[in-house]
Amino acid sequence: MNKCYVIFSLIFIFIAQALPLGFITATTIAEANSGPSIYFLEESWDFGEIPPDELPTHIFKFENIGDEVLIIKGTKVACESCIDPIISPKELNPGEIGELKITVNSMDMIGRFTKRIYVETNDPINPQAVIVVSGFIRPKAPSQTQTQFQSQTQSQSQSQSQPQTPFRMGISYFSQGEYDKAITEFEKSIELDPNHTESYYYLGRCYLQKGIIEYNNKNIFKAYSLYRKANEIAERVIPQYEKIIAEDPTDLDSYLKLGYIYEIRSLVPFNNEYDKALDYYLKALDIIDLLENNSSLTSSTSSIRYNYRGTRISLNFKVGYLYFEKKKYSQAIEYLEKVEKISPLNIEVNYYLGLSYDKIGEKEEAQKFLSRVIELAPQSEYAREAEKKLKKINKD
Repeated sequence: MNKCYVIFSLIFIFIAQALPLGFITATTIAEANSGPSIYFLEESWDFGEIPPDELPTHIFKFENIGDEVLIIKGTKVACESCIDPIISPKELNPGEIGELKITVNSMDMIGRFTKRIYVETNDPINPQAVIVVSGFIRPKAPSQTQTQFQSQTQSQSQSQSQPQTPFRMGISYFSQGEYDKAITEFEKSIELDPNHTESYYYLGRCYLQKGIIEYNNKNIFKAYSLYRKANEIAERVIPQYEKIIAEDPTDLDSYLKLGYIYEIRSLVPFNNEYDKALDYYLKALDIIDLLENNSSLTSSTSSIRYNYRGTRISLNFKVGYLYFEKKKYSQAIEYLEKVEKISPLNIEVNYYLGLSYDKIGEKEEAQKFLSRVIELAPQSEYAREAEKKLKKINKD
């Protein structure tokens, strides 16, 4: 029993080391023709210790990395009296930057707090982005202290119409991180249609995310079981996507899904399939060029060409990251710089550009990009790792 535990522990240590920083919240490849796509440069902020009666603020910057106008429908918080969110503008064109200003009302709280802010948009993949703020509010002097606990009204009214199919409900739960509920809906969808490829795909992703959460909570055996379940589902869905591609070689979405599956499978020790992932991602980029240059392939009834800007950004990042993992740093820089020119505030891109330039011995460029990471998101894990790397570079 002890030997098994050690073996599984080592396996998941390797997996954790292989996972890119911010794996769960890393930039996700936009679905083909998915429209608007919201991307927050940072998704959490700890205010630290807050004196009583102060109203500290923090600004979260976000970008529309999609290919259509991003519409901000509103914000919701569990405690409206203690968190004041102000977001502007309400509409962002592709590539534009917006701001979400969060103000904490320390007069309505004492002690440790963690609050979630929900940003509702027309992003079809992530319709309800979640931002988390936390901190510790010092109590007032004993004579002035009033121990009042605010009843947290969970009045999250369903402003959007309820999805009508299990698959759509599963997507909604998945985007909010409610994986158990999403699994139930995707399984219902598969019962209705045993050949529904997308349901299998997202079911596998649910088990993967649950496995990562369990691993982070140090539940090694449970995490291993969930990850193995995700891998079994991937084995089932790969032939389905390959069949779709055989029937339609320009089906961009299937290339994206297969690339993602092989990338994730490569996180398991001794199962390096990065080459397959890279092959599908590069083919996807070729298909985007083909579709953008041939409007007849994108629409038979309209002369309007789809703008694949968000998908191209994400793909170039993925290709750059995979080249980095393969230790092909010049190729990594080539693709990462394509993203940086379009989206200079992307933390992940700046981080891996810094690491890549360091690997090829260009220290000044490495320092420039790593310093930018610290400037953009000083409290992020990327910033902490960038600081360590900069200290090492300055020593050499």
